[in-house]
Parts: sequence; structure tokens; C-alpha cells
Amino acid sequence: MHNIKYSNQASLDLDDAISYIAKESVTNAIAYLYRYEEKIELLKENPYMGVECKNKLIKRDCRVLVHESHIIIYKIYKEKNEILLVRIFHSSENYPNKINNIME
Repeated sequence: MHNIKYSNQASLDLDDAISYIAKESVTNAIAYLYRYEEKIELLKENPYMGVECKNKLIKRDCRVLVHESHIIIYKIYKEKNEILLVRIFHSSENYPNKINNIME
């Protein structure tokens, strides 16, 4: 099982997503967060379940996991047995362009 870490930006992204959903319905926001956490638990056990970034026109060494209306960008560090969640985007965003511009 891999440990999950969040970049500072990914934490902010998740907070923003939940806050946005909560504006319409706190119940829906809580349900969404619960389903999100279930997906992350699956990722811990199956770190390669996301597709390689190159298949999504991202020129970085990372993976893309779709969760409902959000795209989770993450990196696997085998030697540390760790997964770093880099960013979480709404699927309507041009996330390939944003990731290509910000990741090292």
C-alpha cells in the first residue's frame, strides 16, 4: 500500500472543489468528498490505475485519475512507496496546458 501525500496546491484544489459544491448543497459536498476518499483508498492499493500523462497530452512524468467531474494529477514515487497528488482540476479546465506550464 502506498502513502498518499498532497501538494499544497492539491490541498487547495480539493478545498475549492468541496466549497464550490457546498454552495449548492452541503449534503452533496459531503457525499462527493466521501466518494473521493473511496477513490483515493483504491489508488493507495492500485497506484497505476490512472492513465499515463502522455496519453492526455501532458509532457510530464505523472498519471491522471478521473473522479467524477475532477481530474487528479499524481506522481508515483516507488522508492518511497508514496503517491503525491499534484493537482486536482475540474474536467472543464484545460488541465494539460496548465500542468505542462507548472510542473518541473
